[in-house]
Amino acid sequence: MKILIADDHPLYRMALSGLLAQLDAETNIVDCNDFNELKAEMSGSSALPDLIVLDIRMPGASFEDALGELKQNHPTIPVVVVSASEEVSDMTKALSLGADGYIPKSSTREVLISAIRLVLSGGKYIPSQAFSLTGQVTQEPAVRTTKASPKPAQSTHQLTRRQKNVLELMAKGQSNKEIATALELAESTVKVHITAIFRTLGVSNRTQAVLHAKEYA
Repeated sequence: MKILIADDHPLYRMALSGLLAQLDAETNIVDCNDFNELKAEMSGSSALPDLIVLDIRMPGASFEDALGELKQNHPTIPVVVVSASEEVSDMTKALSLGADGYIPKSSTREVLISAIRLVLSGGKYIPSQAFSLTGQVTQEPAVRTTKASPKPAQSTHQLTRRQKNVLELMAKGQSNKEIATALELAESTVKVHITAIFRTLGVSNRTQAVLHAKEYA
């Protein structure tokens, strides 16, 4: 699993890298000092990240332009904002621009890891002090480690492009290791995608997912 961190504070970047490395033994952390380095890494690397973690105030570009460009060019890559700002306006701005989570830097390591795992599994993390995009206060727990299982989708349209790729290979009977090799992903990343597929389709195993996909394709 590849994670790209963009933060202009070297000590925090180092601490965050060490913390996120605990997510999986095969986690590859790439760090950037500002938005320009982030853009260069995204355009120059042969392997795109599975997750982007960034601050909102860094040199190189405005946060709005940087996040907007990221989500426009790479809509399937989850982006989590980790910022010292706990202003509701910053939280709602980030979420409205497409961020998949907003984690204040004052959060505990347990909250941060749980929030990152939630996003990697296809969910969103919104701190309790943030407003929803409709203007209503979102009363959510400080840590959202679980989500209620949704009703089965009527098709696979709700899956991301990468999740559809994984599901297609699952339908061919390929193992997690074979799927990882075919898609040039870490096996742990394939497991994250499969968990998200199960949750989206409302199923509990590979067989049900494949059957559901064939039925409602």
